Amino acid sequence: MRKFYPNIKSVQLKVGIFTVAITLIFVFSYLWFTNRLTTRSHQDLRVSFENVAGLEVGDKVMFRGMEVGRVRAVEHKDERVIVSSRIRRDVRLKEGSIFSIDSSSLMGGMALNIIPGEGNTWLDLNKVQTGSPASGILNIVSQAGTAIKSLEDILHRLQEESGMIDKGERLIDDASSTIRNVDDKTDQLAADFSLTLKKLDKLSGNINSLIASNADSLNKSIGATPAAIAGLHDTLDSLRVLSAKVSQTMTKINSSTGTAGKLVNDDELYTKAIQSIENLDALVQDVKKNPKKYVKFSLF
Repeated sequence: MRKFYPNIKSVQLKVGIFTVAITLIFVFSYLWFTNRLTTRSHQDLRVSFENVAGLEVGDKVMFRGMEVGRVRAVEHKDERVIVSSRIRRDVRLKEGSIFSIDSSSLMGGMALNIIPGEGNTWLDLNKVQTGSPASGILNIVSQAGTAIKSLEDILHRLQEESGMIDKGERLIDDASSTIRNVDDKTDQLAADFSLTLKKLDKLSGNINSLIASNADSLNKSIGATPAAIAGLHDTLDSLRVLSAKVSQTMTKINSSTGTAGKLVNDDELYTKAIQSIENLDALVQDVKKNPKKYVKFSLF
């Protein structure tokens, strides 16, 4: 071989360089014609998600069912995940557009899906857009995993020494003890009630015996009651007559008729009567003091 190609190494180097150059030309030509090489035909899109559901760098960006770009970066920032991608510049998005993460195939691939909005203004792609929660089977599985973890935490808390189960058992024990106490109190109350009924029955028998032994006296008292009531009525009638007479007498006295009426209503007559009584009283006193002045005894 060296006989025909004395500089075989140089030839091999040149062939290798030519092959690499041709390959690069084909690659750049393909990228150029598919608008993947120039930056003028693409625009940046950044979307914020709570959960990207396994979205990776290089996954597709879908718009109306067709691929319009690729995911360039997936970064975590402030409890959110920022997905950076480049999409074709001819994709114009309006306000109200929805960004979500869906399954791109049955094999489990993920894709950033863009649902165009119906707003009146164009969407400002210089700002970070807010994405919707991931949908599909993987999202359901992720949510199920989160729910299972939360359920495990709840069960762990319930099973703690001071957890709900322990408190429930204590509450059941307390309730059972309370029920037993209530049963005891109920039995005691029933016994007391039975004893009270017996005492009432005995008291009723004593009352019946008392009534039976004093039946004659009660009958006599009841029989004498109408006569007593009649006597009371007669007394009341007499009092009514006496009251009428007293009323007539007071009427006559107030009307100044008769001696009593004149004596009560005539001040001059009353004064003279008082003076006469006073004179009479003085005379009686003088007679008592000087009886000889008024009584003379003569023996002969």
